[in-house]
Amino acid sequence: MPEQEPQQSVKQSVKQSVKVSIMQREFTVACSNEEAEGLVEAAAYLDKQMRAISKGSQILSIDRCAIMAGLNIAHSLLQIQKAVGMQENMDSRLQSLHDQIDKVVTNSQQAVSWSP
Repeated sequence: MPEQEPQQSVKQSVKQSVKVSIMQREFTVACSNEEAEGLVEAAAYLDKQMRAISKGSQILSIDRCAIMAGLNIAHSLLQIQKAVGMQENMDSRLQSLHDQIDKVVTNSQQAVSWSP
């Protein structure tokens, strides 16, 4: 009798279609139920950014407006990632200093208790 493979339980997300409006254009996007709210928020944010760019220059095409908004959003994301990276580096350095201080305090307490 052939060996049966163990069944794996895989949690599958139910897909749904979400309609979003960006610059007065409707788009239908498939996503999981868990992602739907974030997708709607992202579309609203993109729409807001594109409208701000479009408002400043009436001669930009929708494609150019989308590219400019994408560049602005990507730039903001990279700045945030750098700031988070610097914060993580600072947290690591502070933890290292904290550990060194603890070690010095422990050693000095031991030295005091060993003094004749």
